[in-house]
Amino acid sequence: MTIQKTKPVLVFDVNETLLDMTPLKKSVNTLLDNEQGFRIWFGMLLHYSIVSNSINEYHDFSTIAGATLAMASTSINKKVTEDEIKEALSNIKILQAYPDVEKGLQLLKDHGFRLATLTNSPPHALKQQLINSNLTNYFEQALSIDSLKKYKPAAETYLWAAKKLVVQPNEMLMIAAHGWDLAGASHAGLATCFIAREGQSLYTLSNTPDFEANDILAMAEQLVAAYRE
Repeated sequence: MTIQKTKPVLVFDVNETLLDMTPLKKSVNTLLDNEQGFRIWFGMLLHYSIVSNSINEYHDFSTIAGATLAMASTSINKKVTEDEIKEALSNIKILQAYPDVEKGLQLLKDHGFRLATLTNSPPHALKQQLINSNLTNYFEQALSIDSLKKYKPAAETYLWAAKKLVVQPNEMLMIAAHGWDLAGASHAGLATCFIAREGQSLYTLSNTPDFEANDILAMAEQLVAAYRE
């Protein structure tokens, strides 16, 4: 990827990139009575969102989350009720930002970067997440794929975001803690930045990210230096 000399529009994934998923991980692991419960479920959630893309049968991310959590419980022979699933998943709306996030976003805003989100979460959940984590005012647009009804990492999602932000794909930088998200963004023509949150890794068969940092503040410092006028 050729780095643009002008400041790119920064597009952030939300869950695990900006927000600490620990409360949700704990509630899912407790529900499934399994230390790997969250990892099993979240992998299934991503898998079936891509199935949704493939068969052109859209259900919002919250609906797929509930269905796949029930599937995960079945796969490990753990009986759970629909109410227990809803209660466990309700924690996704009360997640807090990692301590590095607000400082990093403020630094970027102070240096004239445009900031937006692009998430698989539905708009009502995204809005609540940004309110509860005090992040709403940092973003000019809070974009959810729900409007398009296609999940990341489909190329259409990133190209749709470019249209919403009135820029070309190569004028955007996708920031995420997930290798699959960055693979999709890179394939769509965006520059990418990997946030190396604990337990996350890059997809080594895709393009190498243009930037890599351990957290949002470190990433912001890199970008401010890289695009210093």
